[in-house]
Amino acid sequence: MKRSEELLGLSVISIEDGKELGTVSDLIINPDNGLVQYLVVDNGLRYLGIKVLPFRLIEGVGEDAVTIQNSSCIVDLGDEPEIDGLLEKNVRVKGTKVLTRKGKLIGTVSEILVDEDGEGRIDSCEMTPLDDTGSKEIIPSEKIITFGKDVLIIDQLSEASGSLQHVSGIAAEPEVTPVKNAEETNVETLPAQKVDTMEQSEAGKLFEERQRKYLLGRKVSKRIESETGETIAEEGDVITEELMDKAKTAGKFSELSMNTRT
Repeated sequence: MKRSEELLGLSVISIEDGKELGTVSDLIINPDNGLVQYLVVDNGLRYLGIKVLPFRLIEGVGEDAVTIQNSSCIVDLGDEPEIDGLLEKNVRVKGTKVLTRKGKLIGTVSEILVDEDGEGRIDSCEMTPLDDTGSKEIIPSEKIITFGKDVLIIDQLSEASGSLQHVSGIAAEPEVTPVKNAEETNVETLPAQKVDTMEQSEAGKLFEERQRKYLLGRKVSKRIESETGETIAEEGDVITEELMDKAKTAGKFSELSMNTRT
């Protein structure tokens, strides 16, 4: 298993020619299947666009490097159609609140553990309990119902069944049937005093900051519209901070980032 923080900063090495192709700068998570679907690769050439590495193409993840067969495994952000949707969801997992299916807030996700041999499957989450006594507790993936943007919804945790390591002061709740559809979870229905707006993780902020630096001054390559048909940007418009903010507010930041030219 690899902690997410252990993946960040690793060199990406091509086996065919022994060349370093960049370093891992961020993770893109698919909340529907609980996978780290892509690694964002920083090759120092941000003006050429954001590069990603599908986890399924990784040959190995070691202490010092991620190995791939050759450089063709690393692709442009726009070459993977599903990435747009994943970036819109912006599920980070790390830093989210942990809530039981019965509505009990029990802690915060402090780290995720990734199965490097299982195509990036999130094996478990490390949680800091609300009492924050310094101990960490492990939530296995089979107890996770929903990977949400703001809240991780989990099923019953039982010390007796061994589903939770280092249990301290968390009462077990009646067993319930996991809900598989992440869209059914509505964070807005939770008590306001228990669930506040979560900020993006530091990695997420860094990723967006780099996207903005890359986009600033480029031109829009096609007309971008909101869901209601309002024009956000016309083809040929120069991208400014104001335009990026407008696109983000309309939920079209990813579409804007993938439709630009010099």
